[in-house]
Amino acid sequence: MSRLAAHGVSFDVPAGWEAELSTQPDPAEFDAGLESSDASLVVVHAANFSLPAERGDYGSGAVEVMDRNGIFAALIEFDGASATSKLFAREGFPTRLSPGDFKPDQLHLSLPGQAGLQQFFHVGSRAFCLYAVIGSYSMRGLLVPELNRLLAGLSVY
Repeated sequence: MSRLAAHGVSFDVPAGWEAELSTQPDPAEFDAGLESSDASLVVVHAANFSLPAERGDYGSGAVEVMDRNGIFAALIEFDGASATSKLFAREGFPTRLSPGDFKPDQLHLSLPGQAGLQQFFHVGSRAFCLYAVIGSYSMRGLLVPELNRLLAGLSVY
């Protein structure tokens, strides 16, 4: 097991998993009408398969190549002002997901057999989305506990 930590996020990466922690570019770089932020908004990708170098925040490019035993998780940080909005009202990081939380119609990219989950929450003044995809809806009883082991080692500080 290895540990990744940066920008106030840390997590244990279990054996057999691959993970990457990066930051999003400041939106003010692309829109002169926005105020620049000193905060680095975090994106974490983790999977129990090899992550492709090119992929979107919500796993496009990765979920297409995972097999039915695959698990992909993304933790995406939003601007701190979002932490007080209704969408991010849930407080605390979700570490105990249920197989029943995963549905085929909760995918950003609908692929046969897969199921997903998306949860918005805040930790202090930081707003996040957890997006997870499992390779087989019919195997969710086996795959979700494996994902929970990954989530149990994640912390935001």
